[in-house]
Amino acid sequence: MKKFLIASDHAGFEFKEALKAKSAALLAELGYEFEDLGTHSLESVDYTDYAKALHIRMTPEQKTKKSEENKAPIGLLICGSGIGISIKANRFPEIRAVLAQTPNVARLGREHNHANVLCMGARIVTLDEGVHILKAFLEGKPDEGERHVRRIDKLYEC
Repeated sequence: MKKFLIASDHAGFEFKEALKAKSAALLAELGYEFEDLGTHSLESVDYTDYAKALHIRMTPEQKTKKSEENKAPIGLLICGSGIGISIKANRFPEIRAVLAQTPNVARLGREHNHANVLCMGARIVTLDEGVHILKAFLEGKPDEGERHVRRIDKLYEC
């Protein structure tokens, strides 16, 4: 089973727990299992800490398995809006996070931008929408076409 890392702040905690329960069968069908990095309660925490925790957990495998299709861990980050946690996640060079509010955005982020982290806002999308967004992200495969790879390489330029 491939790891699917998931983390949230307190604003995303209940959404994260409900999404895990509602999409566990889908993940298993696609060959993934959740690894929950927290938070584990409604106690107020900083979303930045959970984006960092996901980065730390992803980094060793990313460096050794970067080119293997769907072998490196991918993840999901959730906060109230999805905005803050996606901003923090994208500060790490190994992470390409997409903030998705629709399945199409999630799929395109995965395919065209090789996103390896999906971000959602617990106050923005419903649980049912979240399941469809997650499914689209997981089913998307990075497009290795020259134009996409060229553009992704340019993401690392200052």
